[in-house]
Amino acid sequence: MGRDTREDAPAGMVDLHTHIIPGVDDGAPDLDSAIETLRTLSADGIAGVAGTPHLNASNPNSRRRDRADAVWPELVERAAEEAPGVELHRGYEIQLDTPNLDLSDPGLRLGGGRFALVEFYAFTVPDRSAEALARIVADGYVPIVVHPERYWGYDRNFGVVSEWRQAGALVQVNSGSLVGEYGEQVRSVALRFMANGAVDLIASDNHARPDRCPSLRDAWDLLARDGFEEKARLLLITNPRRILNDEMPLAVGRLAPRDGLMARIARAFRGGRP
Repeated sequence: MGRDTREDAPAGMVDLHTHIIPGVDDGAPDLDSAIETLRTLSADGIAGVAGTPHLNASNPNSRRRDRADAVWPELVERAAEEAPGVELHRGYEIQLDTPNLDLSDPGLRLGGGRFALVEFYAFTVPDRSAEALARIVADGYVPIVVHPERYWGYDRNFGVVSEWRQAGALVQVNSGSLVGEYGEQVRSVALRFMANGAVDLIASDNHARPDRCPSLRDAWDLLARDGFEEKARLLLITNPRRILNDEMPLAVGRLAPRDGLMARIARAFRGGRP
């Protein structure tokens, strides 16, 4: 039997993508659900959580944002009493339903710094996607493309992801993708991104609902089991914390081939299958 990596998971993991703010989008339905989820995450070693509700680039000052502003103080107060081991931060997951995103309002960015979570419309990769990201960078901000492993429309070699990174964007993969929450194809793509060194951080995309409540612990256990503890610390602790401190993340690099995780990548892509 292999070692029980759950005994070895570190404290201090930081989750920059959750839908923990209650009653705002398809995330936590109420305050009690949010607090229960924060307790679970704290027990898993998560020390920082960013609430990042959905917004559209075409309408950033919507009623959804008003609701988030209204409930946030109560969430912070309850969390301080009932989940005191977790620091709470704010941001948004901004859908690029228009290629022009104005991030001059610091409330749209993670902790008010230069970083912002963005996603493409309808889980597809649009034409000239790198240009939209480059415009954000030209304005002085850093877009973090969230869960690209779940998108459709890639070329066979995933060259557009390299274009995003060359434009100055970062890439975030979901922890649930790595353990098959969204199916085998999504997992295979996520593992390939990691093998290619195209991932800067891992987050949960936790929605505080029974069927959508993953933890960063899942990713730690997977990576640690296969001997990637150093890279797991970069992806789950160091880089998310640096982003909250408004510092660029450190390079993670490729995951060198070995038995276990990388063997699954090789099998998944043998014969050109995605």
